[in-house]
Amino acid sequence: MEKSENITNKGTLVLTKAVFNILLEKIIDHFSSKHNINFPSYKENQLYGFGNYNIELPNLKKDLESVLKGYINGKYLYNKNREASTGKPFIKISREYKYVFFNYLGFKDIHEFINQDFFTPRQKSKQLELLHQENKVEDYYYVCYYYGEDKKMSKGQVIVYRQWKNVEMKYIYEDDYGQTGIYSFFGSITHSENFVFFDTKFYVGSKKNEGAKFIFFIGKSAPHERNFLIGTYSGFDKYDNTIAGKMILKKSDSRVDMEKEISNKEFDPIISQELNKKRIIVESVIRKSPLLFSLKSPYAQVLFNVSGKYILEFHQDKNAYAIKINIEKHHLNIKSLNDSFIIEDDQINLINNGQIINMDFSIKGLFYIQKASIYINTYDLLEGNNDTTSGKFTAVDVNNDIISGIVRFEKLKS
Repeated sequence: MEKSENITNKGTLVLTKAVFNILLEKIIDHFSSKHNINFPSYKENQLYGFGNYNIELPNLKKDLESVLKGYINGKYLYNKNREASTGKPFIKISREYKYVFFNYLGFKDIHEFINQDFFTPRQKSKQLELLHQENKVEDYYYVCYYYGEDKKMSKGQVIVYRQWKNVEMKYIYEDDYGQTGIYSFFGSITHSENFVFFDTKFYVGSKKNEGAKFIFFIGKSAPHERNFLIGTYSGFDKYDNTIAGKMILKKSDSRVDMEKEISNKEFDPIISQELNKKRIIVESVIRKSPLLFSLKSPYAQVLFNVSGKYILEFHQDKNAYAIKINIEKHHLNIKSLNDSFIIEDDQINLINNGQIINMDFSIKGLFYIQKASIYINTYDLLEGNNDTTSGKFTAVDVNNDIISGIVRFEKLKS
């Protein structure tokens, strides 16, 4: 994080959520005491003074207008309360409102208010820190990691401007001849609930085009407080294919640190493990028939025909281990029918032009086999053929030994 040139933020006062909530509490307490009103029984629109309210009855809009000697939007404070209730960490108060709320309570401004005994030391220090920064714009620097084009881990630059309002992103690619290409995107940042959204554009000449979209989880804290942000992206790659995937942002202390990390060709193994193969690619080709969607499409019907409930017997040496499974039609999930364990990380694939079915899954619970990879002839398992057939498996057992043998499939009667 670095600070750019000072810019006076004349129109906005930024309050922490804790300070705003205490401010609102004091305003409502003062209003209730002044007019002898039992707040819980008082309707919100009447309290704040908006919508279908009775102008003759007490309301905050009238009280605040008498202090300001001018117009007050009765829904302004109500909307700020809504923002705080959603968990937003900072509440921005603009124009005349950044004075009138404090004047209503008898204080000159936020500085007098924050010096009262309403706050814990931590609440006061966080608000004072914000006040010291309010006339400065801070830029934040991140290295973004993702599994990119050509099936390789990639890095990019992310620079956040104007207190998380705007973003600049740069992706740097090096070809086989050492030539570097830079793709630049610019966009706006939107905060909603526990997420931040990047909506980017890019320029070809003077023409602005739609860029990629990004969503990152930030929780209830301010985004700059996180050293890592994890989220998703969707857009297009350098080959003009539609893509989506997982992305990790790592915070840097400065632009120099960010650029140094990007120039480093090494990757943190923890980050690589999280992102490896986490990418969806849709080729930019319009197909005339669903059978041409991919090389697997002509064999899709086979997978639906093998759905159903089975007993699987794993035979290894002279031992046999049986489980019951259900291969769900349409969804192709492999589910356990045994109460003592569950099946995870399951996949079903057709290989060798649809002639062989490959099943992979892990077993969590009390069972001898913990991880299995099964190969079975497609025709033998097709619905309507033999109720019992055999294939081969390779697995890891409870002793972390690699074993192999024959697996027997028996179809259960409905």
